[in-house]
Amino acid sequence: MTALPKGWEEFRDLAGKEQAARIERLACRALPEWGLGDACVELVKYRENAVFSVTSGEGARYALRVHRPGYRSDAQIRSEMQWMAALADVGVRTPEVVPTRSGDVLTRSRAEGVPEARQCDLFSWIDGAQLGRLEDGVEGDARKVADAYRTLGRLAATVHEHGASWPRPGGFARPDWDADALVGDQPVYGRFEELACLEPAQETVLVRARERVRERLAAFGRASDRWGLLHGDFLPENVLVGAGAPRLIDFDDCGDGWYVFELATGLFPLVVQGKVAFVCGAYVEGYRSLRELPDAQLELLPDMLMARALSYLGWPVGRPEMEEAQQMAPLLAAVVTGLATRYLAGEPLGLEN
Repeated sequence: MTALPKGWEEFRDLAGKEQAARIERLACRALPEWGLGDACVELVKYRENAVFSVTSGEGARYALRVHRPGYRSDAQIRSEMQWMAALADVGVRTPEVVPTRSGDVLTRSRAEGVPEARQCDLFSWIDGAQLGRLEDGVEGDARKVADAYRTLGRLAATVHEHGASWPRPGGFARPDWDADALVGDQPVYGRFEELACLEPAQETVLVRARERVRERLAAFGRASDRWGLLHGDFLPENVLVGAGAPRLIDFDDCGDGWYVFELATGLFPLVVQGKVAFVCGAYVEGYRSLRELPDAQLELLPDMLMARALSYLGWPVGRPEMEEAQQMAPLLAAVVTGLATRYLAGEPLGLEN
């Protein structure tokens, strides 16, 4: 991740609505690159990136993504799109990239009040409902949620199987989701120790949990049967359901990592919701219906879940401009500390089959 530009601190301190309004102006300035200068633009989500609904004068609908500055290089974004296209070729329903008039897959745009040019890309709009949300988990009774996670397991297995055999094109560049990125001294999302709402007693527990996770991941290693190309953000909110097969969106964090880590990411919202216990078996069953998952690897699921939780806890630190991240921080700290306490005590985390 590169250094943030001059003027970033001033932008960071603006209210979220004002930040979004300025980024919307930047988005509108990018649209002529696709011949959509007169389109109607509406904010859909402003979190890691800003996503806008774009409706042309003829009624065609698209999703415009404005990237967070410094998070991904152009080469990484192009590589993301190459893998999405390759997955689509084997039947995984991924976002369809819309090239600019010049044939490129991304452009850069500027606007007054935004202290840097932002990378922008465009996708065909995907209709469908999110399977769930990070904050709220997955709606429905036990059977419905278990069925959803069985489907998620199959989808994860399909993605992993493809990534393991796909010949990567020259120049392919994506990040590693290893121990350093997740629980290292300078993790990708931020150092949870710097979280303003964190109590000293909480920090003590979390640091102990982090040390144990580091040891466990180091011992696990990166053999090819357990490490490979992942979606990277396999949350229910990134799976859209509707007519036909589910659609997998938001490949912004795709990269190499542990396959079991991918599964742990999908389970984290249910930890917040307190529903994890009755879906893990269905999740693993769905995965194993298409791809091998040895018990010896599955034993690392609690460690991977702890690694994912600790990484999320650093997110409000690394994203100080995001009001949502700051609002979530106290609840997230309480949830992750509780998880760490059980993890250190060797208590069940609800992941037993």
